[in-house]
Amino acid sequence: MQKIYKIEVFLPKKALKNIRMALYELGLGKIGNYDCCLSWQKVRSSWRPLNGANPFMGKVGKIEFAAEYKLEFRCSEKELAQAVKAIKENHPYEEVCINVLPLAEVDNNKLDFAAKI
Repeated sequence: MQKIYKIEVFLPKKALKNIRMALYELGLGKIGNYDCCLSWQKVRSSWRPLNGANPFMGKVGKIEFAAEYKLEFRCSEKELAQAVKAIKENHPYEEVCINVLPLAEVDNNKLDFAAKI
């Protein structure tokens, strides 16, 4: 049984469609007999660009508050590198916040946590 991960990425609204389409083209977000299973929601975020930053939004030294989207989907360990690459190639931020979380594997109604492996 291969390891499954949940990927979360925070992005501006204008990048949502391009990133979704890049992931769709790779056939990512597979769950059983489905692919392209992605979810997104509007979130509120904050950040402060530090010296040396070249922010997409905001000013160095000032805390910025803005609406963003959180896009999330599942992928296999084998698909992980191509998923992260597609996100980074289509994301406008200087520093991309991508969270990769191992998921529990379900086999015969028993939980086998991938994190203990």
